[in-house]
Amino acid sequence: MAKKTRKVFLPKWQRWAIIPLLSIIWLFLAYLEFFSATEEKVGTVGFILLTLLFLGMGIMFWLMSEGKLPAYIIEEEEDR
Repeated sequence: MAKKTRKVFLPKWQRWAIIPLLSIIWLFLAYLEFFSATEEKVGTVGFILLTLLFLGMGIMFWLMSEGKLPAYIIEEEEDR
């Protein structure tokens, strides 16, 4: 039996919804880290790691909605 492989990508509207949301969350974290008077902070190294994480997630969402990186790969068996 042959397997049929299908790649599923995210719709293009998700890049215009998720990436601004990630940016707003990152700006809020930057405000809390550098301009807030609270004692609870993640530190500079933690903030850099969070920035790299959010940047990686943004790039990943962009590629999945652009059609370059599949969000899912579905393998179906063909019945004859």
